[in-house]
Amino acid sequence: MSTGGYVVAIVGAGREIGREVAAVLRARAFPVERWRLYDDAPEDDMFAVDDGGEDILPLSEIDFDGVDVVFLCIAAAAAAEWVARAVEVGALVIDLAQVLADGGAAPLVVPEVNPEAIAAGLESGMLASPIPSAMALAVVLKPIDVEAELKRLVVTSHEPVSSAGRAGVEELAAQSRDLLNGVSPEVQVFSQRIAFNLVPQVGDFVSGGRTRVEWLIESQTRALLGLPDLPIAVTSVMVPAFFGQACAVHVETEQPLDAAAARALLRQAPGVLLAEEDGTDSYPTLADVIGSEATHVGRIRDDPTVPYGLALWVAIDGLRKGGAVNAVQIAERSLRGRT
Repeated sequence: MSTGGYVVAIVGAGREIGREVAAVLRARAFPVERWRLYDDAPEDDMFAVDDGGEDILPLSEIDFDGVDVVFLCIAAAAAAEWVARAVEVGALVIDLAQVLADGGAAPLVVPEVNPEAIAAGLESGMLASPIPSAMALAVVLKPIDVEAELKRLVVTSHEPVSSAGRAGVEELAAQSRDLLNGVSPEVQVFSQRIAFNLVPQVGDFVSGGRTRVEWLIESQTRALLGLPDLPIAVTSVMVPAFFGQACAVHVETEQPLDAAAARALLRQAPGVLLAEEDGTDSYPTLADVIGSEATHVGRIRDDPTVPYGLALWVAIDGLRKGGAVNAVQIAERSLRGRT
């Protein structure tokens, strides 16, 4: 790093998550001396420059010499090569595309949950940000585990079409227009029609009848909490919302923790914004959390079907807090540790 700041590279800078990372870096006044932005050349030249006016160069021109931090926002065949080149020149790689996390090459980090994992990542030069639903669950469940010991989780995640990128957003918009005009919509991105519908499949199916996203939520939540044997059952549903996502969570604990005590606990938890429940509709919806950097929680209530149980609702802006903000927070803490 020079005295003026950091040289920052974003691979996938023209995609929804890459653009959001750049926006968060600017909003948080991250000390960027120079940008290096890369992506596929778009057919319509819509992202020839990013929202801050910086040029987006082709992936074939990637150059990491002198780069301090690389945000990897695209999973591609060349991703392993890019990571190796970045680490070789001493850059810190933060993976938002699940390239490094899948194989365990980089530790998953949520600064509010497991900041100690950053030290291990600094040794290898690689850190990973989890998928948004796992991040949100870990932020909320960590204080509950410390207080009452998690025993079992049952989760239904509600995923927006933006989780499939710009193509998902465009498909929902196009299908909605078609249906409102009496036209049969085309299905290309998702397995079923998504407009005015719910699709209980997010990602391809893997072993045991789960989808890849369900498996990621289960495995990454366990990893973030440091509970490798925690029983978790997840159903992920694609919903006809552009942005924002939520989880309906049923928690069973080893020790007693009622709803009132859980609310008091989460009110003080880092990164959590608790909806104050006063008998009104004060719970967070997907629309409410857009643009927020907090993990929102509401509808906390006792679950009478188990000895010690809670039910609650968790909502975040998956693109912002669940993706870009978490990655930038990792960078802020990590680069401080390197200087």
